[in-house]
Amino acid sequence: MLILRDAAYWDGESDEVRRADITCGHDEIRAVHARGAAPRAADSDVELDLAGRYLLPGLIDGHAHLVWSSGQDPAETVEADGEQLTVLRAAMHAREHLAAGVTTIADLGSNWDIAISVARAIETGVFDGPTVIAAGRTVIMTGGHDPFWGVASDGVDAVVRAVRGQAFRGAGIIKTAATGGVYGRPKGEDVHDGELSYPELAALAGEAHRRGLKVAAHALGTEGIRDAVRAGIDIIEHGVFLDDALVGDMVQRGTYLCPTVAIYRSIADAATTGSAPAYATRKAERVVDAHRTSVAKALEAGIPLVAGTDAGSPGMPHGNLVAELEALVDCGVPVVTALRAATSTAADALGRPELGRVRPGASADLVVTDRNPFEGVDALRAPTTVIRSGQVIRP
Repeated sequence: MLILRDAAYWDGESDEVRRADITCGHDEIRAVHARGAAPRAADSDVELDLAGRYLLPGLIDGHAHLVWSSGQDPAETVEADGEQLTVLRAAMHAREHLAAGVTTIADLGSNWDIAISVARAIETGVFDGPTVIAAGRTVIMTGGHDPFWGVASDGVDAVVRAVRGQAFRGAGIIKTAATGGVYGRPKGEDVHDGELSYPELAALAGEAHRRGLKVAAHALGTEGIRDAVRAGIDIIEHGVFLDDALVGDMVQRGTYLCPTVAIYRSIADAATTGSAPAYATRKAERVVDAHRTSVAKALEAGIPLVAGTDAGSPGMPHGNLVAELEALVDCGVPVVTALRAATSTAADALGRPELGRVRPGASADLVVTDRNPFEGVDALRAPTTVIRSGQVIRP
């Protein structure tokens, strides 16, 4: 048993920090005790005194790509490295997330279904890492966003077949694309281009839900987002161009938004840093202002926000979830809402309510910091302790 004494803890949902003793078993939190009321430690127990420190649920990055290395053109790097080296890089990137206090990631696209293999390796104890909810290959139209890891699927029957294939391979979530994007293809792709049609998206969502899987859709342009929301997609990734009617529809349907604000700012800034291809920088420069406006609309309307970095993309290292939290706060998102976006709200979006919370029965994934994160999300930048499934990973 792990005994955490005198913790100033945030439960992942409330608006306040409380003090308590907390006991954890191998996989879950057993009890939250009154301060000083935890049982005496046995010889086999591990005991941590957290006086003066802050305890939170393990963080969740709602959008990552373990196969990408965050270099200037990571898709090109994967092509040059090949499958075997990319597997090793993906495992290393998973460990980087865990060291930063990110105990769960949603991997929303990987060549050769590598992220599914990484998820299995971690789950079976091959190496320590976060929980990986992996899409593997994505379901896209022929030539869609992104062809290097997409299953080309044209028509309702093909889309359903692709969903079934990914479910069979072990996907924990289905990822699709409703529009073009900023990074991925140098030519022939615009953020407003529609990709899978409404009937295809509806068939995809229906089949995924029939198999108990959530669906995330890459969607930047207004009409593509509208089709995805109407089709029953669970999480809109990016959501750059939201209009008022669309915001209202998302609220009514309970659609989540994972805006990934920081990555588009980073790619736009690459005009001076050189950290992304020039074609991507030109497109990012055209979306950053609209993106900020859309986040403000979503916040005002009460659309639930999920924190996601698009880790591995140009200039976005793995384990850098704080960058997205800071970007959300800069857009006017209250600190506690940003923290929920990286814990309980993200867990709910992914259909994993046992994650992202400190309460009896929740997963014993926790992070400890020296500073109160309510006073600034940068307190999460250097956790002092990371606990994964009740085991102290980083003392």
